[in-house]
Amino acid sequence: MSGTERVMVFGASGFLGARICALLAERGVEYRGLSRSRGEPHLRCDLATMHSYALETQIGMYKPTVVINAVGATVGEPAELVAANVTAVEALLTATRENAGHARFVQLGSAAEYGGGTHGASQAEGSTRRPVGPYGLSKLAGSELAVRAQRNGGDVVVLRIFDVIGPGAPATTVTGRVIEDLRDRQQIEVGSLDVWRDFIDVRDVAEAVVAVALTDAKLPAVLNVGTGRATLARDVAGQLFELSGQPARIVDDPTHDGALGDPWQQADITLIAHHLGWSPKIALDQSLADAWAEPR
Repeated sequence: MSGTERVMVFGASGFLGARICALLAERGVEYRGLSRSRGEPHLRCDLATMHSYALETQIGMYKPTVVINAVGATVGEPAELVAANVTAVEALLTATRENAGHARFVQLGSAAEYGGGTHGASQAEGSTRRPVGPYGLSKLAGSELAVRAQRNGGDVVVLRIFDVIGPGAPATTVTGRVIEDLRDRQQIEVGSLDVWRDFIDVRDVAEAVVAVALTDAKLPAVLNVGTGRATLARDVAGQLFELSGQPARIVDDPTHDGALGDPWQQADITLIAHHLGWSPKIALDQSLADAWAEPR
């Protein structure tokens, strides 16, 4: 990049977006955060509902060199998921192309786009995608829009991010829900924990996103962001039990809304390591300890 980067972060108040903004600020990179939530320090912007002219005006006035889309919904009715994970992506891609044509566009995708993998095997960017449920399907549809834009000549990169944990994780994540249950009820009700996930700390994810955003390198259309190691979710819950220092029990209910779905996911991170030299730095134990210590 030129050294005079101007980054727009959409979804700046979210779990990932807030960490990305914090890292940009720490590195002295000029950025503008936009969020559908009201209040400082970000501008209000709801991609799913705002008029295209308003969005184009925001981008045209700021003239970003990078646009990061951290907007997304993990739960809700199918129409809500489509609005946040598909319609919003299309609107932002179009507005960026027409008002900041040379900007790099970084789309935050999800490992849910792959669906489940073969036990013991890693899922690479070219792996077959078998998403299950409205969330995975809607995220894949949004990522496909971004990939198509890249094929049409845009500087677009999709980051397929595996299970994000760490300080501030919301209750829609595995560890966020377990921590909430431990603190409030001393009873965990997140559905089946007998699944394997590639858990990665939110701070490592932010490092990956910023590395992709600011590099001069030409990158593939899709890059995985994970650790390359799957861990049994039940073991993660057990570690949080120990950190809590209090009695608790797991209520197994695979029909619960928090059921985790496919039994195995593990990232192949060869490609992002090759292109950027990126690798995760924060160990699972440290991430869980920091998450438990984080104030509500």
